Amino acid sequence: MEWAGFRLHLAGGATGSLLAALGTALPETTVPIVALIGRGPQSDSIAIGAVVGAPFLLLTLGVAVTGLAVMARRSAPLLIADPRQVHRDLGTFLIAQALLLLAVPLPRAVRAVIAVAVLGLYAGYVGATLRGGSPAEEAPEPLHLLRRHQRPPGWAVALQLVGATALLIVGAELFVHALERAADTVHLSALVLSLVLVPVATELPETFNSVLWVRSRDDGLAIGNVAGATAFQACIPGAVGVAFTTWSPGRAGLASMAISVVAAAWALVVLRNGRGRGLLLVAAALPWAVYVAVTALTG
Repeated sequence: MEWAGFRLHLAGGATGSLLAALGTALPETTVPIVALIGRGPQSDSIAIGAVVGAPFLLLTLGVAVTGLAVMARRSAPLLIADPRQVHRDLGTFLIAQALLLLAVPLPRAVRAVIAVAVLGLYAGYVGATLRGGSPAEEAPEPLHLLRRHQRPPGWAVALQLVGATALLIVGAELFVHALERAADTVHLSALVLSLVLVPVATELPETFNSVLWVRSRDDGLAIGNVAGATAFQACIPGAVGVAFTTWSPGRAGLASMAISVVAAAWALVVLRNGRGRGLLLVAAALPWAVYVAVTALTG
């Protein structure tokens, strides 16, 4: 993803909020799509849980992991990012999430209109992001396929992207089947399991890219990786969920969506000037911990 952004002469913020965020969101995005295509007995619940659970985890644990990385960087204990990009990422998420919440009680025909509106919102967000900032000048790390090439050819970048995407799709299909079996075995709602477990398995490992970017002082990429992914998740998988499922998140799903809104607002406050203390970002993990504890106790 980084090399694609570099070769396309995208700004660092655009690479983080669009391409790196897409890489972070792609594993989670394949889960609801594969679940809906498979039309298993609990496909709707798994799809809905995956859609609402992804931004929930990213805005809580994802932001907290980034904050921990900032705290570990004692020589520079503040996360520095372009406030315009942060506002654009999280503002897009908040608008999309409000539309998704609005769609819950509505009939399918009206929800389809909301899905189109959310897709239009993301298109506008992409356009605004591409227009902002100047192209990155420093080349990314070498590709996994061609470690010895400092500037890999376009075919190698495309091949690694396609190959990684294919592996994600296969992994998502296996994961969906395993999740359906787990729901039957432990007698828990598939929605709750997918809301909590799917994002941990598919999103959290990718958010550790933010740790690497913080360590290399690429704070804009680090926060864009997380915040941009929430905008993507609320708009693209969100539109799929609204249009092609029953879109009935239940109390557990609605609670996670509400917490996501609060967590996004918190991140906006902390980073309102483009400078945020790591400890304040770590605090975003608290609502996730409380939610998981309550869910575990109540079943």
